[in-house]
Amino acid sequence: MNTLFLSFFIAIGSAFGLVTLSRTFDLETYTTRVFPLIPILYAIVYEALEKRKHGKVKSIPPSQAKEEMKAGAAALFQNISAERIIIIVGVSLLIKTGLEIISTAVYLSAGRMSFEEVYGQFGIETIGRFLRGDHPWLVGNESVLLLSLIALVTGLGTGLWIGTTTKAQPVLEGVIAGAAVTVLSTMTNMLVLYRTIENLAKQSAESFGYVFHAGFAVVITLQVLLYGLWSGMAFRAKNERETRREAKKSAKKTRK
Repeated sequence: MNTLFLSFFIAIGSAFGLVTLSRTFDLETYTTRVFPLIPILYAIVYEALEKRKHGKVKSIPPSQAKEEMKAGAAALFQNISAERIIIIVGVSLLIKTGLEIISTAVYLSAGRMSFEEVYGQFGIETIGRFLRGDHPWLVGNESVLLLSLIALVTGLGTGLWIGTTTKAQPVLEGVIAGAAVTVLSTMTNMLVLYRTIENLAKQSAESFGYVFHAGFAVVITLQVLLYGLWSGMAFRAKNERETRREAKKSAKKTRK
């Protein structure tokens, strides 16, 4: 199985195992705290599987285990900088804001209204409304569908950008940047989407006779996991394109 998806399913399986343990031993308080670490587990497992796949795994004597773990942790994060994460978050916010501007333009055009009639005179307050995602077209049941579409396209677009521009460790970059984006998103209209999904998760759990209070942590964790998955998929697609390109070049040289 593809290491990208195998590590993803391992992370999902760990999440389900954590939920089961919390239910069995009444450890839900600890579950809420541990759940955000699941995406990091995804990135670590992916890197480990990739090294094993390419034969880069070496045996470590017990006496050197501690030093090797420190060196491995340092190597895992060596190519990820704060500047890189800030840029990724900026790209994600630009995609989200761009989608909302397009939606606003469609709303104004369909209603034959001017910008001033809906948002008032343009100023700092208007910019604040757009940053918060406070739009008149986000009303009723359709608002959740629109927010879902915006979240999906934003995540896919950000993951594509990460996977295309990263030099290494796309999954780790994806989950770290995804965590930062998700935290900022809780201060925008995306909080409505997160709470809606949380309520649906609670209702599903209650239908099986289980009261689960860590629904919000589950929703946040799932979004961060998807950022890592999409980044990894984009990175793998880029590598495959480069491999095909090199193969074509080699074939041309052979013909000559």
